[in-house]
Amino acid sequence: MAAGENIWWDGDIKPGQDWKFEIDQAMEDAYAVLLCLSEESAKRTTSGIYPEALNAIAYYREYRPGEIFIIPVRLSDCKIPPIEIDGTRRLNRIQFVDLFPAGKYSEGIQKLLEAIKDTSHHP
Repeated sequence: MAAGENIWWDGDIKPGQDWKFEIDQAMEDAYAVLLCLSEESAKRTTSGIYPEALNAIAYYREYRPGEIFIIPVRLSDCKIPPIEIDGTRRLNRIQFVDLFPAGKYSEGIQKLLEAIKDTSHHP
C-alpha cells in the first residue's frame, strides 16, 4: 500500500459476506495474485490456500505463457507446491520472491513491486 498498489486480502471481508464469493471476485478483478507460502502452510495436511491457489491458477490459464499473474512469495524456507497449471506450466517453475531472512526483506519487496508493475493489466 505504501508503494501505491491497490491491495486486497481476506481480512477485508466484512461480517455477513460470503467469503468464498468475495475471494473469487477479488481474484477475477486482480492484476496479480500473491501466493504467500511458509513452512507452516507446507506442513498442514489441509489448508484454504490450496483451493485459493487452484482458483488463481484457473484465472492464470487465460494468460499466454510468459505473462505475470501469480507471484509465489516465500515467507520462510519452504518448497513451492508442484501444482499443474496446464500442459506446459507448473506452479513450482514460476519464479518466486523470498521475503526472508529479515536482512533481505527490502530487496524482496522491491522485486515484488517490480513484478507487480510488469503485469499486463497493471493500471
